[in-house]
Amino acid sequence: MKIKSILFSQNPPVDFDKTPYAELANKYNVKIDFFKFFQIQGVTALQFKKNKIYLSDFTTIIFTSKNAVDHFFAILKKLKTELSTSMKFCCINESTALYVQKYVNYRKRKMLYANGTVKDLVKIMETNNEERYLLPCSLDMCVNPLLTLLNEKNIIYKKAEVFQIVMANLHQIKIENYDMLVFFSPFGIQSLKSNYPDYQQGETVIGALGHQVLETAEQEGIRIDIMAPTPEHPSIFTAIDQYLQKLNVKKK
Repeated sequence: MKIKSILFSQNPPVDFDKTPYAELANKYNVKIDFFKFFQIQGVTALQFKKNKIYLSDFTTIIFTSKNAVDHFFAILKKLKTELSTSMKFCCINESTALYVQKYVNYRKRKMLYANGTVKDLVKIMETNNEERYLLPCSLDMCVNPLLTLLNEKNIIYKKAEVFQIVMANLHQIKIENYDMLVFFSPFGIQSLKSNYPDYQQGETVIGALGHQVLETAEQEGIRIDIMAPTPEHPSIFTAIDQYLQKLNVKKK
């Protein structure tokens, strides 16, 4: 199979010609398009208050993304509320843990983080099962690999809905015309399934950046052919590059 076109499920870069996207397009003579599969909107302070969440009831906040971090602290600002200095954090990966520094003094907080997978995150939570967990998440977070595991392990937690996902209308594009789709967020996978409940992947190559995307895809029955980050490929671009190289070698 020859890859002639790739759709990246995000907004186009400001200067395409100076990006790795352009390098891939020129090197392999592929058509590259961009389309954001979803938009993220913060909830209002009134919406948040309806959940009757009292921060004093919790000892640890779970962050699974930078979006969750931003919108959680945005809500605190709207409510003119500050976190207790004893509040702990448990994050999906080191990158997210470091991002929390944007809002709190990192050195004065107990900060734990997983290796990027929800399985590892839940293991940490099991080890610290005396903690009372608050999970900032999306308004419509109901079917999710993390929630499935938390419920299976009988871990006590409460969701704090701080943002909502607005799925794009993918019928604006002819998704079946692309040989490869690349996802950067589990919400992109969810948008695909929301738009096409009976989606059949067939020979379409699908790339994923991040273990949460991989786990969501597996739960939705979608095959991931290209994965990053890995020890060999810290970047999704190097992973795609190697995949396309191998295709060219097979053709020869």
